[in-house]
Amino acid sequence: MIAAGKADQDLETAMTAIVGSLPPLPALVRYHDDFADEVRSLRDWSEALSVAITLDGRRQNIEFSLYGLASHVAKHVLVDWFARHDPHTVVSYASSLAAYVRDNGLWSLNTLISAPIFDARSHWDVFARVKSTPGQAAALRAMLQSLCSLSIGHWNPASTPLVRRLTSPKRDQHRVIRTGECFLPLDHQAAIIDYIDEICGLLSKSNAAVDGNELRDACVLVIAYQYAFRPGQIARIEVADVRVFSTGAVHVAVIAAKQRDKKKRVRVTRRIKREWAPLFIELLRRCGLDNGLPINQETPERLLFRLTPDEISDVLTDLCENLTGEPWTPTDLRHTAAQRLADAGVAHIALSEFMVHADYRTANVYFDTSPTQAQRVNQALAISPIYANVARIARTRSIDKEMLLRLPANKQIGGVPHGIPIAGIGGCEVGQSVCSKNPVLSCYTCRRFMPLRDHAIHEQVLKDLRPVVLEFAGASRNNEQSPAFVQLRTTLDGVRRVVESLKAESTAS
Repeated sequence: MIAAGKADQDLETAMTAIVGSLPPLPALVRYHDDFADEVRSLRDWSEALSVAITLDGRRQNIEFSLYGLASHVAKHVLVDWFARHDPHTVVSYASSLAAYVRDNGLWSLNTLISAPIFDARSHWDVFARVKSTPGQAAALRAMLQSLCSLSIGHWNPASTPLVRRLTSPKRDQHRVIRTGECFLPLDHQAAIIDYIDEICGLLSKSNAAVDGNELRDACVLVIAYQYAFRPGQIARIEVADVRVFSTGAVHVAVIAAKQRDKKKRVRVTRRIKREWAPLFIELLRRCGLDNGLPINQETPERLLFRLTPDEISDVLTDLCENLTGEPWTPTDLRHTAAQRLADAGVAHIALSEFMVHADYRTANVYFDTSPTQAQRVNQALAISPIYANVARIARTRSIDKEMLLRLPANKQIGGVPHGIPIAGIGGCEVGQSVCSKNPVLSCYTCRRFMPLRDHAIHEQVLKDLRPVVLEFAGASRNNEQSPAFVQLRTTLDGVRRVVESLKAESTAS
């Protein structure tokens, strides 16, 4: 106890000496909020217990009272971070550093700041690295680099190489990609496409048929699903970034985010799918009208969607949950878009450019997890264990034979796809006569489909259609981008899911 008390006293003495030797803080610290496109300032903050950082349409507080004697050191580190890093990185580091102090106590941070360099390195290896998360370790290392740059305590510029050699906790940044848990199943992707097509169909009949929220959310979903942009990128799209051509084509320019070189943060242009272009044309028209669209009044007027990145993320997650039953995130949509291209055989450099990666090697993980040609055929046959998912049915409900027979003939599904007669698989909420798609090949991926509660019927559909898949695979010389092959693969995956779901229901009952 006496030794521990003396160690604490020595630590406090060392910290007091370090704080006393610090130069005065600058009276003003500026940073650029690129979302609002404003230069913001921190004023008269040398004695403040906290500062508020405004970024991406929200205020985030950095609390210095948490650091005790080290609060002045933390402020000097913050000034250095603003000089070195993007404001978003500064806020992330500050949050992680505060979390480390809350989790492990202030003494560990004070030890790293005040101890002789080799003692600090020993503390890192024995305690800090073991107790910290990867994010907290990154923040601690950034703090130590600033201490070296500012020559605080025993740290000096000559110590910078030692800080670089400090090891951090191991983590697999691409774990969810390798396991495949971030990829939307084919029927969930089909539900998203059907929804966008449905909104376009309503819009073609009458502009008034789609309200402002639906129109805005559909446009956000198109950009996230088709082009894998992040919420921050989508939120930063300006009205001037959308170009409509006389041919009806629509191009959208989006800023390249997370680039190590700020000079590379240019706008990249993407062409919206022609069938979905009317959504953006109508959105632009309503942007010019008073009360034409729901907006966040605190967002800049130049922005297209008038939503913050957090609000964009919420829109996408909520919409995906409503459509698929799963709260897929914008990151999941991004990974899924990348994997679609990798599975389709796109070139490595093309995928890197599509994703706007800062490092072209980042795209390697998608090719590592991309299936072989044999696996692709198995996937199309709906028998691949790699692509097996938890049995769920993204439909409204299933029906029994009696309910099916009571439905009007127009709502009882039947057809002869590829010469194979298929009937009695279920009902349609809309009716075959008003469906613009091939009923049997589209029903299993349609959210209006009501499958018959008899898994044997659907297993027979699987059995009958599998030879057709092999026929198309052979005829197209294993071209997995063939529209017919893709449609059949999606359909059989939907059939398999219906079978699994019905079997699970019968087992549970």
